[in-house]
Amino acid sequence: MTNIRDIVADPHFMPVGITPDLCKIRFARVQPDTVRTQPFLDGRTPFTEGPEILLPVDEIAAELASRPDICTPTILHVSFCGSTLLSSLLDIPGQSLGLREPAVQIGLADAVVAHPSKVREIAYVIEALLGRAIEGQQTVIKPTNWANNLLPAWNERRSINPVFMVIAPRPFLRAVFRGGRDRLTYTMRTVQHLAPGLNDGLRRIAKAAGSTADPLQQAARLTLLALSFQLLIFEEARSKGGWAANRIIAFSELHNDPVSTATRTAQLLHLDINPAMIANHSDGVLARNAKSPDRQFHPNDEAENNRVIEQHHGRTFDQALEWAYAEGLYLIIDG
Repeated sequence: MTNIRDIVADPHFMPVGITPDLCKIRFARVQPDTVRTQPFLDGRTPFTEGPEILLPVDEIAAELASRPDICTPTILHVSFCGSTLLSSLLDIPGQSLGLREPAVQIGLADAVVAHPSKVREIAYVIEALLGRAIEGQQTVIKPTNWANNLLPAWNERRSINPVFMVIAPRPFLRAVFRGGRDRLTYTMRTVQHLAPGLNDGLRRIAKAAGSTADPLQQAARLTLLALSFQLLIFEEARSKGGWAANRIIAFSELHNDPVSTATRTAQLLHLDINPAMIANHSDGVLARNAKSPDRQFHPNDEAENNRVIEQHHGRTFDQALEWAYAEGLYLIIDG
């Protein structure tokens, strides 16, 4: 018989999913070195070993209640803003372990609308489990931006210690359009996914979609609305959580000075990492593509891709931004 106390005490047993009724958590055994090689833990690639174990949420919560509270270092972010790179810069063997986009959080995020009270009860349990240090290494969670609708639940129990990574509207437009159909489709799904948690969210989607007959212009406007929704969620969370503006990390900061930005983030997240370690670790990280670590990163290629995107879609972006400002969308200009 599985001993719940042993599972909770051993961070090698990671929560990897939750049953549809939100009553049981699926655990699987992991090794830090394997987890570290994964750009994402969302199920696209295997990273666990052995059979899964299914345990009741209420019994896990009771066991956690007997232990000190865990406030998990968390990199919250809008989509396509460089958060995977920031997480990788803080993923230093022997010091910290980055958990990028755990699938169990995605399952919870999908259940927010149907089971809001149950999600609020479970969210802190998941964060406490993910936040356990493993082999002396503090975990640093980078949820998917799909899970930004969990912020009210995380706020309620003060279960995370966050930074908020953002990006300015035009670089965001470039990033989404640069990714082609896949990123555009994901962004359209994101705006629909987040809308129920915002005042007038669904009406605002309908208004944006109906404001133009041009499909590209419609996509650009909905892209900006998706960014605005995420930023509004962040601002509400910061206000309720009492988190100061210095916790906002801009894409432009990371792009211009990745090592200093990672060092500042480590301090905000209360990570015990010497800045020299981050600097030494950064050489290998910055040489690789953050989302595809087996590929090299070439800054000139990125600049050329952005130039081509602006050449083809610059006028569309101009018109979408004019519309966004006229509509009063909440958008961070610097970033």
